[in-house]
Amino acid sequence: MCNRKFKRRNIMYKFRIATESEADEAYRKYSYGGEHIYGAGVGGEEVYALFLGKVITLFGKPDNLSDDWECMYSIDVTAEDENGNKLVLEVYHGPGGPSISTPIKLEGAEAELYEKTAKELVKYIESAEPADYEWESVYYDIPVNVKYTVKDGKAGVDSEFGEDFDPEELM
Repeated sequence: MCNRKFKRRNIMYKFRIATESEADEAYRKYSYGGEHIYGAGVGGEEVYALFLGKVITLFGKPDNLSDDWECMYSIDVTAEDENGNKLVLEVYHGPGGPSISTPIKLEGAEAELYEKTAKELVKYIESAEPADYEWESVYYDIPVNVKYTVKDGKAGVDSEFGEDFDPEELM
C-alpha cells in the first residue's frame, strides 16, 4: 500500500514512508523548511480533511496524529527514482494546514530537483481516493474544536468554540 509507483508518465518516483535511518540522514545533512500546499481560501477545511484522508490511503494513519490542529501530523516520505536515488521530504499539517517540507538553502539543480519532487508528491497524494476517518483536534490559539470526517469520499468539518471562548480576548 505504501510503496506504489505513481502511474502518470511525468511522475518518475516511487513514494513510501521513509525509514528512520533515511530520515535521520536527511535531517543531519539538511535543514528543512515548510511551504503550504494550499493557499488561503483554496477549498477551506474540507480540502484539508480530504488531504489527510488521502495521506492515510497512501501511507497509513500517521503514528504521531495529534489533537493539536497546528501540529496535527508529520510523515517523512522517501521519493526514489528508477536509478535508486532517494530524496526525503516531509508531509505535515502545520499552522497553515497541509504543508510539505524540503531542504532549505539549496541552489541550482539540487533545489530544482527537490521542488519538482515536492510537486510530484503533492500530485500523487491528491490523486488518491481518501480513506474514511474521523479526527478531532483543537486550534488552541482561538480555541476552537475542529472535527474532520471523511466518509465515502466526502469531507465534513465541524467547528465549535470551547466553553471558555471569549471573543474579546482576540482583540
